[in-house]
Amino acid sequence: MGQKGDELYELARGLVEQMGYALVTVDDVVERGRRIFRFYIDHARGVGLSDCETVSREIEDLLDADLDFDGSYVLEVSSPGLDHELRSEREFAHFAGRPVRLVLRESVNGKNVIEGVIAGADDGRVRVGLDDGAERSFPLASIARARLTVEARRPRRPGKPGGA
Repeated sequence: MGQKGDELYELARGLVEQMGYALVTVDDVVERGRRIFRFYIDHARGVGLSDCETVSREIEDLLDADLDFDGSYVLEVSSPGLDHELRSEREFAHFAGRPVRLVLRESVNGKNVIEGVIAGADDGRVRVGLDDGAERSFPLASIARARLTVEARRPRRPGKPGGA
């Protein structure tokens, strides 16, 4: 997230939560020479375009009033998406209960790719429930990449609408 992303997260978190959303993370990136502040919001019912527009207006007012930043920037507000890349302990904790794919920096028991369900995150560690019922804990620093995965859907059976 970076220092400016952390600052923006702390600045906007209370406002976003008062609006009934969770602020998942804030990215501060430069793309094609433009500075972009990208806010990712979430809600139990999901996030739509109107949610992003509403939160964007409020964050824009907040940044205009409270942000000490010289230069121009683009403000983006969006949903984290179904395959959000996880980078912080806070993101892992927010998405507890969701399926995840971890790529480890070094292999554990001959595997460097782990798939399971996020059981939680704290004290610099991420806990993942595996298919066999076991739970493994990994130091956040040992994870090279992590991404939410889309839950597998049952295949449709021919002749049965909706896969029933």
